[in-house]
Amino acid sequence: MRVKRALDVLSAISKLKRSMVTSLTKRKSTFMPFKRNKTFIPTGQGGFTNHALNRGSLTRRLTQFGFGACSSGTLVHLSDPTQPVTLNVFVYDENTYSEGKLKKADDLPITEGDGKMTWIDVDGVHQQDVIAQIGRRYNIHTLVQTDVTTTEQRTKLDVLDDALFLVCKMIFRDVSKSETTIIEQVSFYLKENVLITFQETPKDLFDTIKNRIRQGKGRIRKSKIDYLFYSLVDIIVDHYMDVLDTMGMKVESIDNQLMKTLKRDTLESIYDMKRDMLYLRAIIAPLKEIILKLQKQEETQIMQESTNIYLKDLFDHVVQVNDSIDTYREMLASFIDFYMMLNSNAMNEVVKTLTIISTIFIPLTFISGVYGMNFQYMPELTFKYGYFIVLGFMAVLAITMLSCFKKKKWF
Repeated sequence: MRVKRALDVLSAISKLKRSMVTSLTKRKSTFMPFKRNKTFIPTGQGGFTNHALNRGSLTRRLTQFGFGACSSGTLVHLSDPTQPVTLNVFVYDENTYSEGKLKKADDLPITEGDGKMTWIDVDGVHQQDVIAQIGRRYNIHTLVQTDVTTTEQRTKLDVLDDALFLVCKMIFRDVSKSETTIIEQVSFYLKENVLITFQETPKDLFDTIKNRIRQGKGRIRKSKIDYLFYSLVDIIVDHYMDVLDTMGMKVESIDNQLMKTLKRDTLESIYDMKRDMLYLRAIIAPLKEIILKLQKQEETQIMQESTNIYLKDLFDHVVQVNDSIDTYREMLASFIDFYMMLNSNAMNEVVKTLTIISTIFIPLTFISGVYGMNFQYMPELTFKYGYFIVLGFMAVLAITMLSCFKKKKWF
């Protein structure tokens, strides 16, 4: 029975190794899950145009990925490029406030010089003509407009003559879609008394800031536009921490699962989460240098000195996020080593069991071989109880060897 079980375990481990090698080989071609696919949009004349190649009318879909076994890196395109671009406008100062939704960029207010702050929240970047109209109205460079519509930009900060342009990723959990983690690009164009944010799809992540503007709570309406810029970036970083907390719980569950069972799905989960950590680190790590750059008054004249203390706090949060990512990466790497160690131990147990069985059968095989020789004169062969005596001796020998192995704790 032990021999059959050992052989079954050995066969299962061999199949597991082959399937792991096959799975990891297939993943090499899809290591970077956020690769742009060619998308064909109807032209309205019976044909299709490749928007992945047409930079001037580039259309980006919302991408998402889920953490867990066999789910990480799966792209799902959710945004609808046929939806109109919405312009949410907030004009405020310490005493007054107005809000409106616009469909045309020509209706956007020009409040420069009157002391009021203007926040334009643009939902949708898939209509190039609308972005161009906003660019003409607020003197936004064409290269900046291209960066806004190309939603696979790296996290970066461009310091222009009279403005700041920040591109970063918004990462958050979508509660309505089974806690799926969504990644979107958000762009900030900041100039004197004007802040324009470009989002891929409408969402409610900035609703807390909007409510504070409506109700006049906090420092937003009492401060310059740079404080609103800080508040929005702080919301994004807070969602980073929220997502990492969820991933930390999954890392702990993997740790507990490794101590109980050894399954191939666990190894796939580890590799998936490690790949997600690499992607998150690539898009979050540049924020450290960006925030440090924002604190330098000689480089960014728009940022007020009174906002530096809040930027320092934001810098601490970004450092905490990066440290968490590094910690989880090290834990996942140790999980892989631990998994391999458990796998080797299981193999060693199988080899040890087979070795014990072989060791027991070596003397028994020798005895049976001796009495299997075809010599004419073997006195034991004529003895009436010789057969039973030899069988008994073989049984006693096997039991004695098993007792010795047990005493030495070899199994």
